[in-house]
Amino acid sequence: IGRLASAFNNMATELALTESVRRSFTANVSHELKTPMTTIGGFVDGILDGTIPPERQNHYLRIVSSEVQRLSRLVRNMLTLSQIEAGERTIQPTEVEITSLVTNTLLGFEEGLDTDRYWVLADADLIQQVVYNLIDNAVKFVNEGGTLSFDFYTEGENIMVAVRNTGSGVLPEEIPRLFDRFYKTDRSRSLDKNGVGLGLSICRTIMNVHEGEIFVRSQPGEYTEFVFGLKADPAHYKKGVNRKAPMVDASFTTLPAAPAAGR
Repeated sequence: IGRLASAFNNMATELALTESVRRSFTANVSHELKTPMTTIGGFVDGILDGTIPPERQNHYLRIVSSEVQRLSRLVRNMLTLSQIEAGERTIQPTEVEITSLVTNTLLGFEEGLDTDRYWVLADADLIQQVVYNLIDNAVKFVNEGGTLSFDFYTEGENIMVAVRNTGSGVLPEEIPRLFDRFYKTDRSRSLDKNGVGLGLSICRTIMNVHEGEIFVRSQPGEYTEFVFGLKADPAHYKKGVNRKAPMVDASFTTLPAAPAAGR
C-alpha cells in the first residue's frame, strides 16, 4: 500500500509538472502570435478605412509582409519541434561533408570560408537548419565591425563545429536557459524584435535526435560560441588525421538583419 501511495504521489507530481509546462507553453505561443496578429490587423484596417494615406500604404504593407513571414517561421518551427518530439520525423543518417554544408549556408549571408573537409553521419536537411540558426543568431548579435569565426575539429570519434561571434557575450546565469523554448535574454529582446526564441531550442532538439551534443561558451564583453558535435563518418575518419583546424574568420563591416530564429 505504501509503494502504491508513493507511485500515485509521483504520478500526481508528474501530471502537475506536465500541466504547468503545457500552460506555460500555451501562454508563450499565445503571446508570440498576438503581437504580429495585432500589428497586421491594425495596419490592414488602417488601409481599408483610409486612416493610412495612399502614399504611406506601401510602407505599412511591407511591415505586414514582414509580420506574416514571422508568423510563418513560428508555425514552421513549432511543426519541426512537434514532429521530432512525437517521433514522426525519424532520421536516416547519410554521409555529409559538414564543412561544405556550413560554407553553403554561410553563402546565404554573403560570406564564405575556406577550410579542410570534415565528414559526419547526419540528416543533412536538419543539420543545415542547425547551422542556419546558429549563423543567423551570430549575425544578429555580433558587435558592429565585429567578427564571426568558424572552427572544425575532432574530439574522440566526433566532429565538432563551433560558431563564434564577437560582442557583448552572455551572462553566466543566462547560459542554462538559452536552449529553452521562447527564452530570450534581456539584451536579445531589445536587439532582435522579430525573433521568437525558438531557434536554439530547435537546434537542441535536432541534436538530441542525432544523439549529438550542443553547448555554449561565452566571455561577457568578448564573445559567444556555440559548439555542436556529430558522429564522424568512419569512411572518411582516421584517428589522429583530422587535427584541429585553425579558426576561420568572416568579418562583417555592416550588419544585415537576418530574418530567422534568434537567441
